Amino acid sequence: MIFGHLPAGYITSKLLLKKFKNSSVNANVFIFWGMFGAIAPDSDLFYYLLRDPSQPQHHHHKYVTHFPIFWLTLLLISLLWLLLYHRRSQKAALSFIFTLNGFIHIVLDTITSHILWLAPFMDKPFSLITNSSKGVSYFTHWTFALEIFLIFFALFLWLASSIKKTKQKNSIT
Repeated sequence: MIFGHLPAGYITSKLLLKKFKNSSVNANVFIFWGMFGAIAPDSDLFYYLLRDPSQPQHHHHKYVTHFPIFWLTLLLISLLWLLLYHRRSQKAALSFIFTLNGFIHIVLDTITSHILWLAPFMDKPFSLITNSSKGVSYFTHWTFALEIFLIFFALFLWLASSIKKTKQKNSIT
């Protein structure tokens, strides 16, 4: 998945924002940390692109930032933190949305690429893409339609939110 991670992070953050009213979290900050979490697993690309060229080449999905156990562990810790504070802690809410979207990134990557779901215990990649998708253009593959759907759904949520804010401003004045 190339284009869908940020929109997926926006969608998840926007839909969960109402659940965190008690944490006095700023909506824009909440959405920012959610979208940042949605692309955080790809931070390994910096290492991948800047690594020593004499070293053997691995796909960036073989680094710890793409291990599901890494994100599940962080997600469980943030969920526990959130539950201990009964959703009133802003930091716990931001931690939760960041790690949730990091985990969603891994799930989305499983649809479009290979992820080591049992890493570090087993080096067996899992993917929903079959070998029949080799040689197919990225833009004509069914997974591109999923990315387009995520982009348009995120735009829909953003526009709906903008219209609602405009109506609220106009009704106040």
